[in-house]
Amino acid sequence: MPNDEPLSVVLSDGRTAHVIPHADGWLLEVGGVQQSHIAEPGRPLSLAYARWMMAALDSRDHRRIAQLGGGLLMLARAIAGRWPDAVQVVLESEPALVSLVRSHFPPPAGVTMIEGDARVWLAEAESGSQEAILIDVFHNGRVPPAFSSVELADDARRVLTDEGMLVVNSVAGPELEFTRRQLATLQSVFPHVVMIVQGSSLGGLRFGNACLIASGAEIDADSIRERLRGDTSKGALVTDVESIIDGAPPISEAEGLWSPEPTLPDVSSSIEMLEGMRTALLGLLPKRSSR
Repeated sequence: MPNDEPLSVVLSDGRTAHVIPHADGWLLEVGGVQQSHIAEPGRPLSLAYARWMMAALDSRDHRRIAQLGGGLLMLARAIAGRWPDAVQVVLESEPALVSLVRSHFPPPAGVTMIEGDARVWLAEAESGSQEAILIDVFHNGRVPPAFSSVELADDARRVLTDEGMLVVNSVAGPELEFTRRQLATLQSVFPHVVMIVQGSSLGGLRFGNACLIASGAEIDADSIRERLRGDTSKGALVTDVESIIDGAPPISEAEGLWSPEPTLPDVSSSIEMLEGMRTALLGLLPKRSSR
């Protein structure tokens, strides 16, 4: 592990990734967005979506796990701490991050990190070889088309065991069209699909993460809810995804559909309202007489 000095690496697309000390570990930031967190052993992960993905995984017993998109191996390290005998393979396409991990944050025991195209790896992976597949692939804050399509879901179903679980870090809100279609995509391949999301994102109030969970076997909703209980993110498990899909069609890879660009809430109207309230309150105060 490095000392307490921040690290920086230039990615293949010219952006700079920063690894900064955190109160209980290290954070990877790209473009001001926190993308990966290395926590001290036994400490909770600081990123809500990662805790949601772990809650999904923890509802079953997994020993063979593949992760598409690795970062600093945030999830792989958490999994190794939870199941020390798990055998994990992590695919990461960014050479600079692979080099950074190998030189400063070596993978824990049982984790093999491969530099390469995660989509190609999944297409060529052995059928029934994985008990869980995690997908956490973003580029400039957006999910690329290859990682939200029916073709991807078909390959994931083939590579998973009959009771295997697919766990996807995706997005929701304020427009839900992409989320609806991605859920429809998974539902067209897997008989069981649920989602973890914050109510504010599902209600269209903000842009945020969504954890999509799909499996050939029934998903233990009670177990996931128990693991989400008390989480500061207020993420909730949604099992009635049919009402969210509402007839939306699945996504084909040929469409080239990216997830929407991340948006921040427009607070200008709130600021104007607060300023108006402030002016009104000042008008109610008794005026001081001048001497």
